[in-house]
Amino acid sequence: MNTTRILLPIGNRLKLPAVCSLRLVNRFPTKIGLPFYPFKRQYLHQVPAAMNTPDNYRRDVLSKRDPTMESFLNNADNLERLIQMDGFKTWGFVIYRCTYQSDSDWETFMTRFLYHVRHSLDFYSGLDLLDSFAPTVFEDRSFDGATTALVRKHFQEWAATAPPVEQPVGYSDYPEAGRYKFFLMVDQEALESVLGVPDPEECDSDGFVRLVNGFWEPEVLDAGELAERGVSSQSELEQEEPLEGLTMLDVGWMKVCYSDAQTWGYLSMLDGFRWLRYYQRPPLIQKYL
Repeated sequence: MNTTRILLPIGNRLKLPAVCSLRLVNRFPTKIGLPFYPFKRQYLHQVPAAMNTPDNYRRDVLSKRDPTMESFLNNADNLERLIQMDGFKTWGFVIYRCTYQSDSDWETFMTRFLYHVRHSLDFYSGLDLLDSFAPTVFEDRSFDGATTALVRKHFQEWAATAPPVEQPVGYSDYPEAGRYKFFLMVDQEALESVLGVPDPEECDSDGFVRLVNGFWEPEVLDAGELAERGVSSQSELEQEEPLEGLTMLDVGWMKVCYSDAQTWGYLSMLDGFRWLRYYQRPPLIQKYL
């Protein structure tokens, strides 16, 4: 597969004020508007006992970014701690482009998508984290209209070899972050939902992208588990409306609000154990990452 892989540490460009155009590669422009983010979201993440708890995680420590709040309430601080605990130098979900009807529409989508990355961080005085923000974008026409299963296979192959290439010596073998556990898919439906947002500077909950569990497998119940549910075979279980041929409740991907997907989605999902907490079966959109 002749896939274009783009690793973009784009922080310096996203920190530019007003309007700028990112032209590191074709088809990946960035337009930055006036700062706007309506409210602060708070995520309280548990630090694994086996890891050293950073001093700035203590609840009596004020944020260096914003001394008006405690550090554990500042999501830019929380994201920084996550990166530090994993020993990573880059963060951000991989993005798969799965629609090729219009390059200009794709540019508009990426403009709107990256706009919210900047402003989400800006609200917590966290623009310094853009220096390590590296959204890897896979573009190849073989992904046009691809199923989640096909893209997941490619992602698994990439994730098996990417960490030692992307991250410094000494990174965690069991990272907390989900860079190598989840990815984002943008098909034509998702693209149109974002382009249809009336005001791209607002956090509109109807615009979405797909967040995919990169190592999801269909649940297979053993005889005891089937008996507990009062059936003798999996085919007797309650069936949902088919999605790419899957009728179980958890199909391994969900629609998430595009304005939160890359920042607070990255912070919320961690290494995957929170999947069921946030999972919403399509066509529902998870609006509260």
